[in-house]
Amino acid sequence: MSDVLLSARGLEVHFPIRSGGALRRTTGAVRAVDGVDLDIHRGETLGLVGESGCGKSTLGNALLRLVEPTGGTVTFDGTDVTALGRRQLRELRRRAGMVFQDPFASLDPRRTVAQTVSEPLEVHGLHGGRRERTARVGELLELVGLDPAVADRYPHEFSGGQRQRVGIARALAGEPDFLVCDEAIASLDVSVQAQVLNLLRRLQQQLGLTLLFISHDLSAVRHVADRIAVMYLGRVVEVGPAEAVGTHPQMPYTQALLSAVPVPHPELERNRQRIVLRGDVPSPAAVPSGCRFRTRCPQAFEPCPDVDPALQPVGPADGHLAACHLHGVVGTPVSREDDVPEGPTPGDAARAPRDAGRERR
Repeated sequence: MSDVLLSARGLEVHFPIRSGGALRRTTGAVRAVDGVDLDIHRGETLGLVGESGCGKSTLGNALLRLVEPTGGTVTFDGTDVTALGRRQLRELRRRAGMVFQDPFASLDPRRTVAQTVSEPLEVHGLHGGRRERTARVGELLELVGLDPAVADRYPHEFSGGQRQRVGIARALAGEPDFLVCDEAIASLDVSVQAQVLNLLRRLQQQLGLTLLFISHDLSAVRHVADRIAVMYLGRVVEVGPAEAVGTHPQMPYTQALLSAVPVPHPELERNRQRIVLRGDVPSPAAVPSGCRFRTRCPQAFEPCPDVDPALQPVGPADGHLAACHLHGVVGTPVSREDDVPEGPTPGDAARAPRDAGRERR
């Protein structure tokens, strides 16, 4: 049996841009996910991080075909997900669940907790009759730390953290192997975030789950993840063991993300150096040629506009990959005929030699 549970190769999700009123025509595309290669191993928690709008949630949805990919393949436990029909896709949805960002929006306000959690049991024909399903709902609520006596209540009667626990119970109802947690703690108070993170870690260990934990909060991801993947403008630009990525980031974008994480020590927080990126994130409808981070990178140099960097091994840790020319020019030459404006230049460091770039890291 392969150690890889889910694999994506060249995965793309492009949303067409249409204009023209009644005679609408396609004038371009938003490249939300643009050629992602990713492996998720059995029993691990993979943290997926990046700025808002980089394509994290779209990637999570595409892996479960909640959004239809426009290119590439997704393989789940040896099965090509992109080729599944409706009936086969239902079986996938039993084995792969989703925990959504906003627990109030994702729960039907007109359905009780029992009705919400039991719906997957009914859809997938699990746990027989009504009495067995009721007992199973109670077990699931206990599993996520809720009293089974609350099963007849409605979502508005719960706090945000309690609603998210209901959402987790619903995701677990189908007895899945794989869970996508899409910003599952973003709308919660800090103290409640810690409770939900600890709950997810316990469930992952207790049930042997494989998790894709999507978040823009790097400190939370480092708390729960075995490996971390960093996305920028629709593509994974660095991936590796959580300890290696968190302490020895090899890609300038990852270094900038980590420098923005607050340090819980006033004196260290005041004196530490931060990497401030200039300019705005380019539009996913007009991605720069070559390295898509080059318009904001303080270490950009000659190959960056002309060669699209490939993920390649970096650093001493096994499985640590980065898409950056600072580690050698490996990638695909690109045409710059339709390149977008570069925006603010990063100054003299833009033309720094490769060795100087290494010293600055």
